[in-house]
Amino acid sequence: MLLLDYFSEPSPIMYLFLSLSTIWIIKYLYQSVKRLYSLPPGPFGIPIFGYYPFLKHHSYIQFDQLSKKYGPVFSLKLGQFDTFVVCGWDNLKDAFANDALLARPAKGFISGIENTLSVISMSGDAWREHRRLSLHVLRNVGLGKREMETLISEEIHQFLSSLETNVIDLPERQMPSVSNNISALLFGHIFDYNDPEKVSTGQIVARLCNIFQFTGITSYLPWLTKPLIFLGKANLKIIQKAQMHLNEFISREVSKHKNKVDSTEIEDYIDGYLNVQSKRKDEIFNDNVLRRNVITFFVAGSETVTSTLTWAIMYLVQYPQYQEKIRSEIKEAIGTEKRPDFSDRQKMPFTLAFLYEVQRIESIVATNLIRRASQDTKIGPYNVPKDSLVLFNFWSVHHDPKLWPNPDKFDPNRFLTDNGTKVVKPPYLVPFSAGKRACPGEGLANVELFLYTVGILQRFKIKSDKPLSFEAINGLTRRPKYKPDLIFEKISF
Repeated sequence: MLLLDYFSEPSPIMYLFLSLSTIWIIKYLYQSVKRLYSLPPGPFGIPIFGYYPFLKHHSYIQFDQLSKKYGPVFSLKLGQFDTFVVCGWDNLKDAFANDALLARPAKGFISGIENTLSVISMSGDAWREHRRLSLHVLRNVGLGKREMETLISEEIHQFLSSLETNVIDLPERQMPSVSNNISALLFGHIFDYNDPEKVSTGQIVARLCNIFQFTGITSYLPWLTKPLIFLGKANLKIIQKAQMHLNEFISREVSKHKNKVDSTEIEDYIDGYLNVQSKRKDEIFNDNVLRRNVITFFVAGSETVTSTLTWAIMYLVQYPQYQEKIRSEIKEAIGTEKRPDFSDRQKMPFTLAFLYEVQRIESIVATNLIRRASQDTKIGPYNVPKDSLVLFNFWSVHHDPKLWPNPDKFDPNRFLTDNGTKVVKPPYLVPFSAGKRACPGEGLANVELFLYTVGILQRFKIKSDKPLSFEAINGLTRRPKYKPDLIFEKISF
């Protein structure tokens, strides 16, 4: 009997169907009304998908605009999740200090593509254990130490030699160099710029960073991931292939470490993790998690610095007077022959102010990696139910006219005292987030940004024959949409 036959005349099955449908509709309407009264105001969505279909590519700007209508903390349904967006600094500051908002989405950020969670996707005790281990091992093998700065300085020296040509595709030239710094910590070695495996991996990382967003469909509608991969939609097949390549790349590095003759010597992060794994025998410490952690550190450590440096160089070209001002500080504080040290920053306030302003105005990580409420809690006066998702909108804080006069103007002087002799970094400049889930690589990134910028300007004048576009694409980070064609002219003071 066909299904339609059941509905051709009144029957118990028809009554059951209508009853269940009515109950579902009433329940949905009741929950929707209850939600409206219990949560902060926010825009309406549609059943099942919520507001997700209406999100724009630059959602952080859209969130900032919505906050002007609904308030600095507003709520909306994204897929199956009640989501809170925090835009005001006062509420954001409270949220940073709230331990109930340290968790991540239960299934991570790429459910259906990679189900093993890395340290940035973990919650609770597993996250605390892996964060503690990661920081301990990375510090022991050089993070934050003078030896690491020496390695970076040597890497920059090699990189600068590669710039002695005319037109440079800076991001493509820069990524292999920057990724070598994190490679030294993770793998215990660096790669030749022309190494075929490194070149292909760099290209895949760049493409992944262009199309993947932590606020994408895999976070809010995880049940759609596999059907969309099958249909070849939403770039998910590309993301899946990129993850497979990175898994294979890191697996080969892990195998090399396992086959080392002296397996007790800890020279890098993989060594340190394997050492702890052999002693702990805990389920949370395994090869899959090791691989995911290394991929996370490698991609994040390569991409964030590369994108920030690209923006910085573009602003130096756009404002040549700032090039000259930084070069004057270099001449006075360092000279023309000595390689810069990170300690030189104390004598170069304008250089630091310039880098802070790049981080503020571009906000390459415009929203945080999604948080989840591990219990009922509050953000300011607003109730946040358990398992709600929470987004911190750093872009809105970095472009708040109450905090930054004329926020759309690029002005490094906003970070200097009136006499220009000291740089002041306010607490509401948060390019690496803040609190217990702040980026653990912030210190390394700051060293790299300073040393690369100073090293380049110590040897080159940068210009372009074409107008620069500051339009951005929003992927893993905010990157320039169009690669700048830059000319590096060697100079002598």
